[in-house]
Amino acid sequence: MHRIDEPHPFSLETATLHYAEDRPVHALHLALELDLDFAARSLTGVAAHSLQAVRALERLTFDAVDLDIRKVEVDGKPVDFDASSGRAVHVRLPRAIKAGAEFAVRLTYRATPQRGLYFVGDDQVWTQGQDIDSRHYFPCLDTPAQKCSSEVKASFPKALTSLSNGVLLEDKVKGERRTMHFRLDAPHSPYLVTLVVGRFEVHEAKAGSTTVRTLFPPGRKDDALRCTARTPKMLQLFEKLTGRAYPWGDYAQVFVSEFIFGGMENTSATTLTDAVLHDARAHADYSAEFLVAHELAHQWFGDLLTCRDWPHGWLNEGFATYSEVLWSEEGESLDEADHTRKGDLDAYLAEVAERYSRPIVARKFDAPIDLFDRHLYEKGGLVLHELRRRLGDDDFFASIRSYVAAHAGGSVETVDLARAIERTTGRNVDRFFDEYVLRAGHPQLKVELRWIADDKRVRVSVKQTQQGEPFALTLPVLVVAGDKSTAHQLEIDKKEQVFFLPAAREPAQVIVDARRDLLATLDVDKPLGWWRTEVQHAESARARTEAAAALGKDPAHATVTALSKVLKTESVFWGSRAACARALGQLRTPAARTALLEALKVKAPKARRAVVAALGTFREDEVVVEALTALAKKGDASGFVEAEAARALGKLRGRGAFEALEPMLERPAFQDAIRCGALDGFAELRDPRAWKHVLSALEVGQPVFGRRTAVVALAKLAEVAEKKTEAVERIGQLLRDEHFRVRLAAIDAAAALGDDRLVGPLSTTPFLDGREQRLAREAVRALRAKSPAKELQALRGELDKVKGEVRALHEKLEQKKH
Repeated sequence: MHRIDEPHPFSLETATLHYAEDRPVHALHLALELDLDFAARSLTGVAAHSLQAVRALERLTFDAVDLDIRKVEVDGKPVDFDASSGRAVHVRLPRAIKAGAEFAVRLTYRATPQRGLYFVGDDQVWTQGQDIDSRHYFPCLDTPAQKCSSEVKASFPKALTSLSNGVLLEDKVKGERRTMHFRLDAPHSPYLVTLVVGRFEVHEAKAGSTTVRTLFPPGRKDDALRCTARTPKMLQLFEKLTGRAYPWGDYAQVFVSEFIFGGMENTSATTLTDAVLHDARAHADYSAEFLVAHELAHQWFGDLLTCRDWPHGWLNEGFATYSEVLWSEEGESLDEADHTRKGDLDAYLAEVAERYSRPIVARKFDAPIDLFDRHLYEKGGLVLHELRRRLGDDDFFASIRSYVAAHAGGSVETVDLARAIERTTGRNVDRFFDEYVLRAGHPQLKVELRWIADDKRVRVSVKQTQQGEPFALTLPVLVVAGDKSTAHQLEIDKKEQVFFLPAAREPAQVIVDARRDLLATLDVDKPLGWWRTEVQHAESARARTEAAAALGKDPAHATVTALSKVLKTESVFWGSRAACARALGQLRTPAARTALLEALKVKAPKARRAVVAALGTFREDEVVVEALTALAKKGDASGFVEAEAARALGKLRGRGAFEALEPMLERPAFQDAIRCGALDGFAELRDPRAWKHVLSALEVGQPVFGRRTAVVALAKLAEVAEKKTEAVERIGQLLRDEHFRVRLAAIDAAAALGDDRLVGPLSTTPFLDGREQRLAREAVRALRAKSPAKELQALRGELDKVKGEVRALHEKLEQKKH
């Protein structure tokens, strides 16, 4: 059970309060000219702003970080300016501008951007403006509320092509240079201005009257379409749910190299990482549609309706995250959608347990990027689902359509969504937003269910165990007795409440929140017989998954039989079967081992992967080692299953594991999955001989996914290999690696190694990305407050061993009974 006692506060000691900036002008239009110099990794630029004064003005300030401003003109006349701070350019206007007057400011500059615009290799450039990084490559009014139309004219080597917002106005070649000119006439925020330059092929499709274009690296058409083929159907779904046609003309998606996010929803022209491009083998158990749907949904939520300032950024990211669920529901199944939400809840709760709990709308931080966490994304999406549950589908989607219609093209705050709901449904949701958006935490419910035979009733005891005031919510409880199912809705608004539900006979199932719709944690105590029946017969796959997790504490023969039966039933949703595998792995009894070994042949690759992972809990079990060694040598139709086998072999620490892992380092797979699994396996194996393999995988030029995994493996192997000093030195070096994701992994590895000699490198490395800066500071905080983790880990290992022996004894007793 997760409590909201935060390990650390969200706001670091240097955090300050942030509010939306003053807006002395309205931005009307931006015309940006960029001449790119690949050799120098620099650009020459002109940013021409058409503006309207809101109040009388004599000075105006533009955000501009490390830009070499050469000249500033106002209405065509040179003016004085001051850019000495390196953070902004202050322009002295030649005359007082009256309120309501329109005027133009043209800034000519040079830049070698460290953020905002990135040169990749010799033939690719892409921009990334969110949250406030556009100011690093052009002077702008860098706040999401300053929306205006835009045009981008870019010059680059003639062998390349480009993509920007809106429509292509001109494409011409002069000598060795090509210039492409794009324009978008609808207003959008400066962080959404984009430019991508590179070598791409193009595929076109139609969604009604909208042309959907996919740009991808040469020769990767099939891989790209595995990701984007259903984009037209997604677009039509989001048009239906929002009540608003796609607002930007045509839509483009481009895959680029080394992108520092998964994707970015630049208006009309989304950028996606090429790391999600995958082959037919990976497609059997991997899909990038979650990313495609997320960025497409932003074209409405984020681009058309934009948060007024970043504390309300959940109105962008929460909606996009929930749109992944909505697409999963439409494009796959309700079970897949529920499983997607489970992942969102798990991610949010992990952040609460491991880092902090905060209100979704928070104003005290160092930089806006600090807000882009699991609260903004996953909790934001879960809040929307909780609203949908309370309002019902008709009222929820009617409210969303009203919200979109009222604020299209403008800026929004959380209150605007609340008022749209009230306007549409007549329901006041102020308390809901106070509890779930403006307050940290979530309901933590402890529910006890008991059948009272004499009264023919089910007793339901509910306690809210979180700190602070109780939440107001409705708790669904389903009672299944015979062939009759009765749904109850229990109104909860106190810390402790008791309810009695009638039942003519003893129920076979009593399920709390069958689809796990609640944004809450649930600790349910009920008879094991109900759990066993539910894992086999509950109508909702999500209820089966919860039942399986609960049964992972019961080693009885009947429980193992029930879990094994569901695991082997191919018609059952794979997520529930995976939960059964995890439960059997948690039990670690001989019968559970047998059930898992028999399930190695299940067809669904995601379920099979869970089986392999669960077998990894049977440490030093030679039968399991032999089975997984055979799988590792033979291979599997799924590269992910092979990767999991490698991890499991490392955890087992059996004879021959090292020799089985070595050849797996050379097996190609999507996202270098098998090599990563082998490196993880080596880290778990704790064999000093693995040190050389980890160092080899770390070399510059090796695949980035493998390098990232090797960094963490380095930290885990350092002590057993007696290489801790070398590990400290290597991690310190990797904090400055050229690859963003390797640097992030190095920060994680520094915290995992737990050596306070890394406080210096973490504190002095000049990280450019805000995420790196934040995580490095958290790592320093953790290192300075480190506890005797080794002793605790050893005690936990001994405790696990004793628990396993006790389970085995329990099972022997159960077998004698049967």
